[in-house]
Amino acid sequence: MNNIQNILGLSASESIKKTLLLLTGWTSAVLALFIFPFVFGMMGVICGILATKNNRSRIGIYLVVSSIVLMGVGLALNARIMPGI
Repeated sequence: MNNIQNILGLSASESIKKTLLLLTGWTSAVLALFIFPFVFGMMGVICGILATKNNRSRIGIYLVVSSIVLMGVGLALNARIMPGI
């Protein structure tokens, strides 16, 4: 773990913050398929943007793209499953 922090130039607190942001973002992206796609999809996008803000991590970019795709799929499925709502 210390080697990864040294390579990325992150301190321990920055590493924990980034990990929590990514975990929250991926969880929100998956929840966007089933529950409130727009709300959870946007949470995933925001977490991905914040995770890539200060360093050049591609994981946050993948999170942003995945959140948008899963939000779109969730909105499409939600419209077909519950057409009156």
